This record gives sequence, structure tokens and C-alpha cells, in this order.
Amino acid sequence: MNHTISKLLETYESGKLSRRDLVQGLALLAATASSASAAGFEGSSINHVSLYVTDVQRSSDFYQKVLGCTINKRDGDNQVMLGKDFLVLRPGKPAGKVDHIAIGIDNFNKEAVTTDLKARGVTPKDEKGGVGFHVNDPDGFPLQLIGSSNTGRRG
Repeated sequence: MNHTISKLLETYESGKLSRRDLVQGLALLAATASSASAAGFEGSSINHVSLYVTDVQRSSDFYQKVLGCTINKRDGDNQVMLGKDFLVLRPGKPAGKVDHIAIGIDNFNKEAVTTDLKARGVTPKDEKGGVGFHVNDPDGFPLQLIGSSNTGRRG
């Protein structure tokens, strides 16, 4: 916890964190000191991988026929269910490209993780109405941070 407090203060002093975010981060630390979901969160799983494909239905049929996967049809994309894990197939170019990898976080708390990321010098890109958000790794690869219990199921 001392390391996290030091990082919060460093980030605040360098101007990358507002006073409000600093106070919020310290309050969250104090309120949830025993919870791993406050500060010091860790990625615990690969929740899903999102792939660009030229034809969602054709790709869904392939995964169903070749691997025996069930398909969860969604508005605009499909989930290929692999046990409790899944791939997301979405139309996009270039086909065959990984759009993003979603990292699951146990006991995900969006505000706490956001505050902790800012303390680590990373600014998350919030998803409007979404349950998680995105960050880029040093090479610009997009990672989605989301609760590890996310099933991605929506209509």
C-alpha cells in the first residue's frame, strides 16, 4: 500500500493527477485497504479476444463446424463460446487482425481501477456505457480491462 500511496503522490506532484483524483484514490485506499480490487489490482485472466473478420456468419459457421463451438449471436458481432471463455468475431479490416485482448480483473471496480491506473501514469479510455475501458500498451496495442466474471452476453 505504501508503494501505491507514493505513486499517487508522485503522479499528483508531476501534474498528471488532479487533486480530486488524488483525494479519491486515497479515500478508496483507506475504504478498501483489505480488498485487492482497490489499489494494486492485477490482471487475472484473458477474458476474451476480439477478432476482425470479413464475414461474421461465415467465420461463426467455421468455428461451430470445425471446433464444435456454440455461437452467441449479438448485435453487430458474434461470440464463439469455448467453454466459459470466448472469442468475439466482429466485422473489420484488415480481416484476421486481433482488434483487442480483454484482461479480466477479479472484483473489478471501475472507479478504483481508474484511479490506480492514473497513479501508475496510464490514462484509460472509457467506453461510453461500457463495463470496462481500454488502455494501450507501450507499442500501442489495445487492451480492454474488464471484470473477470464478464460473460459479454448482450442481446
